[in-house]
Amino acid sequence: MAEQSGDDLSRLQEYKQRLEGLMDEAREQVERQAPDALDKMAATARNIAQRLDDMASDARQRAEKREATPETAATSDRAPEASSEPPESPGEPPSPTAG
Repeated sequence: MAEQSGDDLSRLQEYKQRLEGLMDEAREQVERQAPDALDKMAATARNIAQRLDDMASDARQRAEKREATPETAATSDRAPEASSEPPESPGEPPSPTAG
């Protein structure tokens, strides 16, 4: 039995060494690729910031237009007037009274 546990121990040490080697390789690859990944993330962040700036600018322009013409804002807030006839169902021919 002592021989088997010795084999197991040597096998575990071998696995540990292999894992440490793989971890070192992975760490090196990450360090090499990190600048590229960070550059891509920074470019994406700049694009998002620009889009948000554009959206804010558009919203400010719309707000200024609404303030300049308050009467149109008041009419657009009202709901459309209801029709006295019910809406037509899809697939049904138009009623003879409509038109």
